[in-house]
Order: sequence, then structure tokens, then C-alpha cells
Amino acid sequence: MSISPSAGPSRPFSPSLAALLSFLWPGLGQLYARRRVSGLLFAIPAVIVLGVVLFEAQSGLDVMFARLLDPTVAALVLLGVIGLGLWRLLAVRHAFGLADTRSKQRVAERFALTVLLVAIVASHAFGAVYIWSAYQMDLGIFKVGGNGAEAAQLPASGSRVTVLLAGLDQYTGRSERLYDSLMVVSVDTDTKRIAMVSVPRDTAGYPLYWGGTGKIKINAIPTYVKNGWLKSPDQPVTTLVKEVSYLVGVPINYYGVLDLGSFMKVIDMVGGVDIDNPSAIDDPTYDWLDGSPYGFRLSAGSHHLDGRLALAYARSRHGSGNSDYARAGRQQQLLKAVARKVATPALAVKLPDLMGQAASLVSTNFPAARVADMIDLAQSVPSSNYDAYVLGPPYSVSSATATASTSCLELDKVAPLSVKLFGADSRYFGRTQPPTC
Repeated sequence: MSISPSAGPSRPFSPSLAALLSFLWPGLGQLYARRRVSGLLFAIPAVIVLGVVLFEAQSGLDVMFARLLDPTVAALVLLGVIGLGLWRLLAVRHAFGLADTRSKQRVAERFALTVLLVAIVASHAFGAVYIWSAYQMDLGIFKVGGNGAEAAQLPASGSRVTVLLAGLDQYTGRSERLYDSLMVVSVDTDTKRIAMVSVPRDTAGYPLYWGGTGKIKINAIPTYVKNGWLKSPDQPVTTLVKEVSYLVGVPINYYGVLDLGSFMKVIDMVGGVDIDNPSAIDDPTYDWLDGSPYGFRLSAGSHHLDGRLALAYARSRHGSGNSDYARAGRQQQLLKAVARKVATPALAVKLPDLMGQAASLVSTNFPAARVADMIDLAQSVPSSNYDAYVLGPPYSVSSATATASTSCLELDKVAPLSVKLFGADSRYFGRTQPPTC
């Protein structure tokens, strides 16, 4: 592409200075050389790009970078980064070429031009690699069928988006594969309220969504379906998602599954989390899973937790002031802490890289295109707009035998809670639920 210099008074000028000015902003070097039309032509595309960036940055850097997880957006930005890089190369070379021949042939001038061109290529190549890593996320963590993710349950419609977050009790050296953390997170994008409902892992005696009664603990459903011990119309994880949806009473659109080791890595990836422990924990039986002596203690008050401590905080359920229900509440607390941490500017620029690392750790069918909207919403939701419930007493009745303990949901009490949280979106809306236990 060649742009003819506009007519103007001729004067000697430094070609390297002209190139430097157009390196700083396309068109400035041309203006310095009194080529106004050329300067304007080179400047306009850069102004348009700056305008788009400033518009997107209004919601915050974290939201802007999260949009790169949408493969369509990432592809467009990738093309933009490459195109802008080529445009800057052309602008710098054109500005340099406006000088007289003798000035351009000086070794120092040509060396300066080479340095500027290399800097443009290097910076835009780095940007392109960064954007490409974000684009690749769609082939990993956010691709349905990738990393073990099953098909979407129910595409979100209206103002409510609901996700089941499941913690898989699986770790190196352990034979268990139980879904010991089951947390429903439902976001109403219109009212900007977030409801968090944790279902006890040992829930049993519940009605199955396809008919009959679930006699096994709910955390074992995927294993039983996979082995053919429980006949379900759906795949293992899908069965779990639909069953939790049926009991809590709200359509669940997506899910995410994380095992113990991956949970620790995710917490460490974001630099740990800050929590306020409501009551002291003294669990002498806690197993660290790494050969360390048994026992976990944490005083009441503020703490910064790395991945190892956060996992203990989420798993501990014995000892002073501890129970399955207490740890479910702590798991909700940790989720909010992670959301706050990811929404900080310090982690914004690292988000695609963090998601790249997380791709091998998390199984989910959540669409990449919605991540930025969820982060934007999380930023704007005050703590008073969080409704957090654990379906322990009075929403369930516990029983124990010599070999096992179970929790039975009192659906006649779960039903009004479901309507309170989800309104007309609740399957219990306008219906009376008879007691289950």
C-alpha cells in the first residue's frame, strides 16, 4: 500500500524522529513531516481502535479481558491485533521514507528504524499469542464434550442463569469418586440477586425426577448410573444435575465439576483467598491427603488461605463447631471469595492464562460467551443481594445407623424456600408439596 504525500513546504527533518512519532501513534510522524493528509489517514484507524477499547473498558478490565474467552470475540480481536500491527509497520516505514535520500541512508537512522519495526512486531506477536490462548479456551474448559463435560442441560432463557457447582471427592491414592459438594448458584440478571443453595451430600430417600425413590446417597448418583446400578434416562452427571434441579425446584442450565487436587490448584492460581471464619475449627481427624499428621485447626476471624488451607476449610466436618452443614456454608463463603478475587484488576490481565491452566482441571458446559457478563454482574452485586442456604435442618432430617448416616429432605419446607428464592421460576410455584420424610 502506498500513500502519496500531500503537497506542503519541504524542509529537512530527522527520519528516525518521524518514525518514532508514528511508532507512538500512527500519523504523528507524517504530521511532523508536514504531510497532513497522510497523517490523518494513518491516525483514523488507530483512533477507532482506541474508541472501541475505551468503550469496552467501561465495565472494568476484568470484564474486558473475560470477553476474550468468547471465541468469536477472541477471533475478531486477534485479527484486530494483527491488522493494527501491520498498520503501525506501514505508518512507521512511510514516515521514515518521507525524508530525503541522504538522511535515510545514515547508519544511525536506519538502525533506529530497525529497532522500531522489531518492537512493533514483537509487541503485536506477544498480543496475538495472548489472544490466541484465550481463543483456545473454547477448545478446552468451555467446549461441551471437552474434558469429560456432558451436553448442556437446559439453555438459559429469560433473566435467570443457574449453575450446579459440584466438588468431586477424588484425589491421588483415593478410590472414592463421590460428589461431596453440591451447590446450586442461581443468578437473576434483572434483579441482580444471587441465590446459593447447598444440598447435603448424604441426602437419601428423595423422589427421582423420572419416577421412583432414590435410595442411595445423592453424591453417588453418577457412579451408580455409570455402572448401571441405577437405571436413568440420562448420562451420569446429567442425571445428578437434573435430580438436584428437581429437588431444589429450579431449572439448572449448566454445571461445573472440580476435584480436590484441582480445587487447591485453582485457589493457588488466583493467589489464595481472604475469608472471615465465623467460629473456631478444631478437627483432630482431618486427613490432609498428603501424609501430613491428621488434624486441622483454624481460629475465628480473618485469614488468608492458600489452596491447601482452603481445601481443609471446605472439607473439614468433624470436631468442635463442625458438621456437614457448617462446611457447606464455608464452601459458599469460599466461592464468593474466589469471585471477588477474580474480579480484581490485578488478575484481569491474567484471566485468559488462568483459564488456560484451569482447562485441564474443570469439567463444565458453561458457555464461554457468558463468562464476562457473569463477572460484570458479580462486580455489581452487593453482599446484601446474596441469599445463601444450606438444606440442613429445618429443611431436612438426619438419621444415623451403625454403618451410615443420611439426610432426608423435607420437601414441604424446601418448596416455600424455593418459591421465595426463585419466584415463578420454581417448579413448586403455585403447588403444595407433601412432606417427604
